[in-house]
Amino acid sequence: MSKADISIRAAGDYYEEVADTPPDLRTLVKDVTGKPVRRVGRFIQLGLIGAAKCVGGATLPPETAVYLTSRRGDLEVTIEVMQELFRDGHAPKPLSFINTVSNAACYYVARHFELHGRSCFVGGGSFGFETALDLALLEMRAGIVRSALVGCIEIATDPLALHRQRLSLAPDAAVAEASHWLWLEASRAPDAMGSVGGVEFFTSLGDLAAWFGRQGVGADSTAFSQGQFLADGEAAAIRRELGLRKAFNYRAGRGYYDCLSGALVSAFLRSEADGASAVLHINADPDGRLAVMLARR
Repeated sequence: MSKADISIRAAGDYYEEVADTPPDLRTLVKDVTGKPVRRVGRFIQLGLIGAAKCVGGATLPPETAVYLTSRRGDLEVTIEVMQELFRDGHAPKPLSFINTVSNAACYYVARHFELHGRSCFVGGGSFGFETALDLALLEMRAGIVRSALVGCIEIATDPLALHRQRLSLAPDAAVAEASHWLWLEASRAPDAMGSVGGVEFFTSLGDLAAWFGRQGVGADSTAFSQGQFLADGEAAAIRRELGLRKAFNYRAGRGYYDCLSGALVSAFLRSEADGASAVLHINADPDGRLAVMLARR
């Protein structure tokens, strides 16, 4: 672990492919969190499930900050409110209106774990999880935050045929829901699962290669991981430029959801990954920018 690395104390996930109607989550929320949570929708339920799976039986420091992202936010509640306003012509339910603000999920996560640190919802387009993680690392390295929960949530909405249209997917595409979380600490925790070396954004392969050369990880011990929005041809060119022969594919077998990058770190730490001690994840956006995440065991 380098001096700039941030410890990963824990990682947890919820993932479920949705083949018909999104499943009722109320029983799972109660089982995972230990208490029933009423009057909240799927987006908040998924946030609680993923965060609770991450933290487990540990006790978070009360000042732990919460950083949450989602490409589309709480689609379920937003659709409900828009239908009430524009289709039905009446005011939406007050709690539903409040929960259209995606930061509401941060509130419920913080309340469940009895946290009083800062919390924020971060939008990032194609780089949602990368952007939330980058903000957390910046504030931790600045000494503003010592402990952080970083998560992403993506839900499926009923009917699935319409949900696929909203996501510009094929009519038979597999879709899923997910909630991915990391618990980070700005210290060299002896029981850490691993560490995050950094998140960076580039517009040129040359700049990316120069940065990678300064990270102190060998090409032979680092696995390349292709993000969901990075084209195959560009991925191959990057691997050649960086000399990365190992690969780690965490996306195989998963249905589509927008924030697949959130699954990378947890999946890598729990895998053998061809004996690699580090993973370099690279994603892209429609404007040609590259987002890079580096994590170590």
